[in-house]
Amino acid sequence: MKKRILSLLLCGALTASVLTGCGNSQNGATEGNVESSDGNSSGAGTGAEASPDNEDAGEEAVDEEQSKTAGDLSGELNIVHYLSEPQKIAALDELVAGFEAEYPGVKVNQESTTLENYQDVLKLKFSTGDVPDVLFGGPKTYSVFVESGNVEDLTDYDFINRVQQSTLENVKIDGKVYGVPLDVMANAVLYNKDIFAEVGLEIPKTYSEFIDVCKKLDEAGYIACTAGYQDGISVGANFYTIFYGTPYYNMSNFEDEMIAGEKHAGDYPELARALTQWREIMEYQNEDHRSINTDRAEQMFANGEAGMLIIGTWGIGAVANYNPDGNYGAFMYPSEEKSEDNRIPITAGDTWMMVKDSPNHDAAVAFFEYMTRPDVNAKWCTTTQEMTILNDVETPELPQAMQDTAAEIATGKVCNYTAGTVFSGQHFASWGETLLTFAVTPDMSNEAFCEELDNRFAAANK
Repeated sequence: MKKRILSLLLCGALTASVLTGCGNSQNGATEGNVESSDGNSSGAGTGAEASPDNEDAGEEAVDEEQSKTAGDLSGELNIVHYLSEPQKIAALDELVAGFEAEYPGVKVNQESTTLENYQDVLKLKFSTGDVPDVLFGGPKTYSVFVESGNVEDLTDYDFINRVQQSTLENVKIDGKVYGVPLDVMANAVLYNKDIFAEVGLEIPKTYSEFIDVCKKLDEAGYIACTAGYQDGISVGANFYTIFYGTPYYNMSNFEDEMIAGEKHAGDYPELARALTQWREIMEYQNEDHRSINTDRAEQMFANGEAGMLIIGTWGIGAVANYNPDGNYGAFMYPSEEKSEDNRIPITAGDTWMMVKDSPNHDAAVAFFEYMTRPDVNAKWCTTTQEMTILNDVETPELPQAMQDTAAEIATGKVCNYTAGTVFSGQHFASWGETLLTFAVTPDMSNEAFCEELDNRFAAANK
């Protein structure tokens, strides 16, 4: 149960981080307790774990280095990412503009690709010598580039002290830090509060209640849950919300066992149950859910065509961008029949990696120092409408849906699903591709899913 215990400990730290970033807008949510691995309860606290003396020393070192380089640094900085949501693109553009203003001698180039093609694009770049300087994504997911020596070990950089220290397990491999997260991501169900009031619905607390809400929305002429499975983002948003809460929490060694070939996908009843729930929910999604993408699904929800949207918290900003006047809330997806057994999936959110010995390494170091400053991160979180994962960051009041999500996290009923082993490389690709096949193939059974996943993993292990 090593992963389960580690996950729970880190969830408490993430809860503290969330509440620190949300300031006073959480309406007392900091009072939630988190159960520790020894069964005791501890207050959420502030999460500011770094020593004040060390922080000051680090800041002075950074400031001294900046005075030497801000006016002298020149050249380019090449960033590769797969961000697609409008608010994330806007936040990155703001980040780049601010950096270029401070470092006028540096020209930042952005290259965007899709999530599905991202790993292959990076492999091609490294193999052909077209080496970028900064990469988007978590080091565990893209561990192939860490193992090949392409990603910089960030452990000893001063700016790492700005990150909530206990959350760094999400970006560590073999005890070393290979990524810098800027925010917390959670998976939840967004809902239209006006539609719920119109139909007379309460927030569901169990899976049976959730399906009953779906039925009532359908009977009232609304799409219960809008979705678009023409991109891996939407597939992940839906299934990750369903699976990476309580079902995954009860699967202590899922990735380790699957990667090692010690078990087959069909050996996990929790996986089968999550697939069954996902298939049942698809019956209440828009008829074209197999032919549209995430962006279109978010628009449909924002337009009031659907009562709910199952997605990661990054979708909150996207929906608000389409309809700033929408009245939205969020709740934990209830996978269980006992409400007290439900858990919300959480992890480190938008994460960046530095390429080791890249052509513009000094500029990359300066960029990481810049984007982890509290004032810069506050702008990032304000634009993305995400919850910060850094120390000492104050952001304006976040959208109600984000506040609702933070309140759910504050209960301590969470599962930090990237704290331990995660699928990476060909295993990650196989996992996503099999989920996508399941989503767009209406007659694919659980057994067929498990067989295909097993076959793909067997091929990956050769």
